[in-house]
Amino acid sequence: MRLYSVRNTSSGERGESGPDGRNIRLSGVALLLIAVLLVAVTAAVCFAVAGGIYSRKLAKENAYRVLFPSDTDPYKIAKYQDVIDYIGSNFALEYKSDELVENAIKGYVSGLGDRYSYYIEPGQFEQYDSFLTGSYTGIGIEVSFEGDVMTVTSVMPGTPSEEAGIAAGDVIVSINGMKAETIDRTQLGSIMGQENSVVRMTLKNPAGEECEVEVTVAAINRQSVYGFGYEDGVYYIRIEQFDSDTGSEFEKMINAASSGGMKALVLDLRNNPGGFESQADKVADIILGKGLIAYAVDRDGKRCAEIMSDEGEIGVPVCLLVNGNSASASELVAGAFRDFKKGTIVGKRTFGKAIGQLSRSYKDDGSGVVITVATYFTPSGECIHGVGIAPDVEISQKSGYENTPPADIPDGEDAQLEKALEIVRKAAG
Repeated sequence: MRLYSVRNTSSGERGESGPDGRNIRLSGVALLLIAVLLVAVTAAVCFAVAGGIYSRKLAKENAYRVLFPSDTDPYKIAKYQDVIDYIGSNFALEYKSDELVENAIKGYVSGLGDRYSYYIEPGQFEQYDSFLTGSYTGIGIEVSFEGDVMTVTSVMPGTPSEEAGIAAGDVIVSINGMKAETIDRTQLGSIMGQENSVVRMTLKNPAGEECEVEVTVAAINRQSVYGFGYEDGVYYIRIEQFDSDTGSEFEKMINAASSGGMKALVLDLRNNPGGFESQADKVADIILGKGLIAYAVDRDGKRCAEIMSDEGEIGVPVCLLVNGNSASASELVAGAFRDFKKGTIVGKRTFGKAIGQLSRSYKDDGSGVVITVATYFTPSGECIHGVGIAPDVEISQKSGYENTPPADIPDGEDAQLEKALEIVRKAAG
């Protein structure tokens, strides 16, 4: 190991002796730069440490300062504080202040009166996010809330719920002994999200018959796009939900169909509850020619986003299948499909959800909040929220199949699909 020493040189400068004994001269400018660098590094470290201390102090200070919107009645703010003080001074039973704050947050969001805005309790946001992306732990059902009624809207193929015989249209009466009307959506993740745990449910089918089932929670990797081709060159593609990679899945299937000589397409969005708007955009862009797919308006009535399609489009006859459970992102596709006059829409009127949500997560405790931030309009300027999209050809399913998921209807018994096939085959010649 060679040692380097610093000594005076004949010129009066300081130098460093190299391996061969020669002096490595350092000019005054170089020394100045080194000194400045050392000062800068020291200052950066000090600022980082001080910044961390300050941020923790600031967080603590802000914890005791809640700012209400400027239009809030001062009397109500004072009353809120007084209730907190009154409880703190007089309540005789045990309670946890953190739980009261959590319930207050939940109540604040619930007070918006918007069924699509809700608080996600601590530890549940990761489950919520995983479900949206298509890979999560659960039992494989999607549910809707209408007042106190929790209804199964779809059952994913190959999941524990399908194996247990649960079907779309079943009303959930109770879960693990808890009445469904006492359960809100934020609790479902903790109830149905523990892998290998058993969920006991009481269900009521559309005929009013009750049954009890046991379902084992499992890891679910959801496929969102399914399809196959008929011998005459007509292809059928069904999108279950717009997951984080649905656009790519759809594009691959369209490319495969085109390579196989596709002459016509039936796109099935029935029972599709929505999902990622960005993925619905990709699907619409692949189907449609150049133009406006949809636009969004913010809280101030300003157009905050425009979704555009390029010139590429599917060049064969297309028929779109929808029903009352086609909602949100699937309606974005359906609305553009209608306004572009791309083809025929068959089925039943869609659900009618044309508002978009954003989420915020709080990583320290795994909680989050989802709120509505925009309203969507079709290319023609129509907002279909609360109205839905009427099909060009309205047709009901055969008796006994009204609430059956499309994938579970036997061949030849799906009246809506049969009508769509008739239309595209006629258009394809």
